[in-house]
Amino acid sequence: MKKSIAILLLLLTSFYGFGQLPSKLEKISNTRINPFNNICYLNIYRDRAWPKKDGSNASTGFFIAPNIILTAAHNIHSVKGSKVTSIEIIPGKNYKEFPYGTLEIKGEKECDAAIKTHPEYSFLQLSGNRIKHDFGVIILPITNFKDLKKNTFVLDDNYSLKAGDTLNVAGYPADPDYGYDGDFITFQKDICSFVGNKIFNHNLDTYRGNSGSPIWVNSDGKNILVGVHTFGNAGTLLDKENMALIKEWLKSYSMTADNQ
Repeated sequence: MKKSIAILLLLLTSFYGFGQLPSKLEKISNTRINPFNNICYLNIYRDRAWPKKDGSNASTGFFIAPNIILTAAHNIHSVKGSKVTSIEIIPGKNYKEFPYGTLEIKGEKECDAAIKTHPEYSFLQLSGNRIKHDFGVIILPITNFKDLKKNTFVLDDNYSLKAGDTLNVAGYPADPDYGYDGDFITFQKDICSFVGNKIFNHNLDTYRGNSGSPIWVNSDGKNILVGVHTFGNAGTLLDKENMALIKEWLKSYSMTADNQ
């Protein structure tokens, strides 16, 4: 009887693929190479008034300057009733290996100073409008992640994303169906299916934790940043207007003069 149950469980496990990645996904084993060394695991703690559920949420961000990380606004947006009180940043996390160390910003005041989100973003908007402005930055107080070469993603506001372009996305998803929980970077490619007003669609296999992942195209040997993963099979398009705000943040808060 026990043997029969064991065989049945083995068959079910094989059928559902538990512990294996979906066919589209590639697990990145070396997170020290570009562009994956610029991608960060984020653990963000909130103090919520309602629903009363304090706790941490894992997501993804990526460097656009030595002290500036771009991510989804909904990861970091901090307002009364849902205040961010701690941000843990781990570039290139690979299971329990932290190749560049970690950094934590602690305290409500300190987090407020570090966070900038699009001025039109709000948790109260309908999702269709919210996605258009769903991006923000974390400004780090220091830039001392040892041996980490940052700025691999190119901010080119002259590049115009088109349906049919090949998209790349990498981040830290947490999908219990496949037995992983933000443990490592996954990478995948897919075709852009639609480009609209500050939003684009794809068929990438994303899950919670992927929010804030960079979406880029390869052009002339460069990783051209075109969007931020924010919702389901949609990304926030970094068009000229959205890109202008990011460059304004870079100009105001970057600790170096060699940003984009």
